[in-house]
Amino acid sequence: MLTMENTMEKKNKKFRNPFPAVGKIFKYEMISAGRIILPVYALLLVLSLFIGIFVMSSDFDFDGNGALGIFKTAIVILTTILFVVMIVIIFSIIERRYKKSILGDEGYLNLTLPVTVGEHLWGRYLADIVWALSYAVIMLLAVALIFIRGWNQLPQAFSKFLQSSAEFKLQYGYGFGYIFCCSFINCLIFFMLICIFIYMTETVIQLIGKHRTLMSILIFVVVFLLFQNIAELVFKGYEGMTDFKAGLLWSISLYNFVWCVILSVITRLVLMYKLNLE
Repeated sequence: MLTMENTMEKKNKKFRNPFPAVGKIFKYEMISAGRIILPVYALLLVLSLFIGIFVMSSDFDFDGNGALGIFKTAIVILTTILFVVMIVIIFSIIERRYKKSILGDEGYLNLTLPVTVGEHLWGRYLADIVWALSYAVIMLLAVALIFIRGWNQLPQAFSKFLQSSAEFKLQYGYGFGYIFCCSFINCLIFFMLICIFIYMTETVIQLIGKHRTLMSILIFVVVFLLFQNIAELVFKGYEGMTDFKAGLLWSISLYNFVWCVILSVITRLVLMYKLNLE
């Protein structure tokens, strides 16, 4: 007999709180990736501090000549390379973690847990966002440490920044702070687009028995051409623009976000219906 209590029980069974599962996936991914990423962060900060104290002068020039100058130059070059390599390391770890935990040996265990495909993906998306934010913070700290001897000039520099921002706002209607927020959101979405593209590519090529490298290159070329050609049509109205418009940044963010959704849906559908574990 159907009663109100039975109806409520069925409704409660249908409802699933995703936050505990997403939180556990997020925590596990942060711990696993952090074992490699955090030491590299620490190395970058230490090198930046070394440059700030022993290499850069208060006038932001190199101190020392001869062999000492060569050594200091080498340290600066190494740190500059590490700035670039850092983002490559993060993407490589994100790809390896996804391939191992979802498509590899760990996938046999992880996908038998009471966690949906969407929860698996969202846990990783949140971890990726944290790594993107942490990368931005570490880069700012590293730059600040490199110019540590010039911190006494910060009030003067900040005053000039506020003056330039006020002039820019009078001309365009918004200041540098607004532009920074738009640019930051745009960069964050683009970072997520790369991560989701990695997930999608790894998931699709898992269905291929042979020539996976060739298939991954083909997927990249096809997606890149679609991304570029559609972008030319979408942003055709901004061609020949001479004045800066913040609307362009928001349009780019929206365009990248739409691609994030599309690639995420493809990844989820393949994982749900065509998953092929190694």
